[in-house]
Amino acid sequence: MTVSDPEWRAPSEPPTPVTPVPFGKPWSIWFWGGLLSTGGFALAVAPRQVLDLLNTSVETPSLPWVRFAGLVLLAYAMGYHVAGWTGQRTYMRASVVLRVFSLVVIGAFVLADWLPKAWLAFGLLDFVGAVWTTLELQWRPKPKA
Repeated sequence: MTVSDPEWRAPSEPPTPVTPVPFGKPWSIWFWGGLLSTGGFALAVAPRQVLDLLNTSVETPSLPWVRFAGLVLLAYAMGYHVAGWTGQRTYMRASVVLRVFSLVVIGAFVLADWLPKAWLAFGLLDFVGAVWTTLELQWRPKPKA
């Protein structure tokens, strides 16, 4: 791939990691990225066992799709790892909205009997993480321009 602008140069420095601030690293984002990575890896490698833990049955022809969903979850988790590393406040704020909304959606799915009640644990964990991230963002000072 070539770039049409002859003045364009690739950045010579890697992304700047989170600089030390009074509150430290955004642990809620790191933690959530780790949970998503673990869940994605588990679904990709051992989908039947994970779904048995969640009281969810799946037919054998559907297992490749469950494995694929695990890989998608791993890719999604990468966004949290990068946001935690680079201190992307915008991504963190957007994740709070998404993570609060996930409890609403999972709750609706449970009420509609589309998911077993065990899945509410994910929604509640996600909600608690969203509150944790909100508190971190309020305490963490914004970087000076």
